[in-house]
Amino acid sequence: MPMPLQPNETLRRAIKESGYTQSGLADAVNDAHELLYGERGECSDRHIRRLLQGAVSWPKDSTRLSLQAVLGLTPYELGFRPPLPATRRVTVRRVDLPQDQDSPVYRRKFVLNVGTLVALPALPASGRIGMSDVERIHGAEARLVQLDEEHGGAGLVSIAGRYVEHIEHAIRHCTYGGRVQTALYRAVGEISAEAGWLAYDSQKHQEARAHWRTALQYARLGRATELEARIWSKMARQAVDLGHGSEAVGIARAALDATRGRRDPRLSALLHSRVALGHAAAGQAGRCAQSLHRAEQELDRATDEPPAWLAFCGPDEIAAQNALCHSSLGDHARAAQAAYDAVARTPPNEYRRNSFATRVSLARSTFAAGAADEALVAGHSALDLLPEVRSQRWVHELARFQRDVQRDWPAGAADFTERYRAVVA
Repeated sequence: MPMPLQPNETLRRAIKESGYTQSGLADAVNDAHELLYGERGECSDRHIRRLLQGAVSWPKDSTRLSLQAVLGLTPYELGFRPPLPATRRVTVRRVDLPQDQDSPVYRRKFVLNVGTLVALPALPASGRIGMSDVERIHGAEARLVQLDEEHGGAGLVSIAGRYVEHIEHAIRHCTYGGRVQTALYRAVGEISAEAGWLAYDSQKHQEARAHWRTALQYARLGRATELEARIWSKMARQAVDLGHGSEAVGIARAALDATRGRRDPRLSALLHSRVALGHAAAGQAGRCAQSLHRAEQELDRATDEPPAWLAFCGPDEIAAQNALCHSSLGDHARAAQAAYDAVARTPPNEYRRNSFATRVSLARSTFAAGAADEALVAGHSALDLLPEVRSQRWVHELARFQRDVQRDWPAGAADFTERYRAVVA
């Protein structure tokens, strides 16, 4: 009697987190197969279903490697287990990635500098665009969000920008109905917003603004008010970094007003935290505290599963923003306590870019508060996440911490400095 199949729940979770549907994932796997092996794969949604059902515990190399490339995970992280070794000889073939980024076929495949293959689905160069194409854009955006959360914006900026150009080329040269048009405008607005965030995280502020202007244009064409608020939240965060506190407050408040009564509680929490950061940058401690309290209240109302781009906004994120506010106001002891709270609340092995940022924030705040030993421990924990995390914004903040350590030279400074130079160089 055959053994019953064991569904691959690990793979199911990985696909859900990626944002792909089964058919969209099959298309992306076929794109990756073409890049790896020179010919398009034959994966279908039926193949994906068989993998989910557990009918195949160890897919053939070409399918498995293509799937790994698309989802950016190891075989074990996809729930696959190799068969027991057999007493026969095998031949191992090395597959070199062809350099076809500028191929006239115009499929969007890229390799990050950490070796991760990014296979973003292509749209037709001519003909008709349908809802399945819009779905592919959503899948591409989800993949970029996932990579940003894991690694940060460096290395992804040009990829996202070129992919937006690819989508706009399709918009200009293809035909589509009214329903598809609205969905298409919203989808390209979302991925343009993410492209802007990646540029901002890489400290390319002019490029970020250009992407956000494009995103706002498509959000308005698609009548997507909540998407506009999403873009404004990113613009407000940039304004804080550029020292424009009052501008940040104005932008975030405009987003709150535009979406009053019809936004996700997490978006409310995020926008109120942006208002708080703006007040802190302007030196307004009382107003900052009020906005932080409101952000916490809004987050307490969150019950439904958030959209993928907003999943990061949990208790750890609000605590991290709290730390940044107190740091900006010069209250380093409270900033350090909030940063400790953020680190403790961060889910393990998730949001590595944000985890890196919080550890750097903790190192700087505790050092400024006079706790050099604790600061160096936090600094070492930040180095643990390099070079996988490539956020220029927070690598720059870590460099500032290193300069503080070199200036004061506390006990343990030599070990940290040596390790910093070895990891960051």
